[in-house]
Amino acid sequence: MPDTFEAQFANVVTNIARVLDEAGATFRDLVKVNVLLTRAPDVATMNRLYAEAFGPAPYPARTTCVVRALADPKMLIEIEGVASLKA
Repeated sequence: MPDTFEAQFANVVTNIARVLDEAGATFRDLVKVNVLLTRAPDVATMNRLYAEAFGPAPYPARTTCVVRALADPKMLIEIEGVASLKA
């Protein structure tokens, strides 16, 4: 797992892109995103990186929370997304 917040964010975005691609979707198909951070000072950096990765606007609905810890103590960020695909 990467050490820096920026590298972990990039890793998470790559993983989301892979899952979306396998489902025949893109970031434009995301309708809701939940972001969990373990450090409040990372919010500004996350907003900047999020805009670059998920843009251009309009963005999916988003909830961002700062939590005490994630499943692995080394994790600084977790992103969960819900996509809507047309049948």
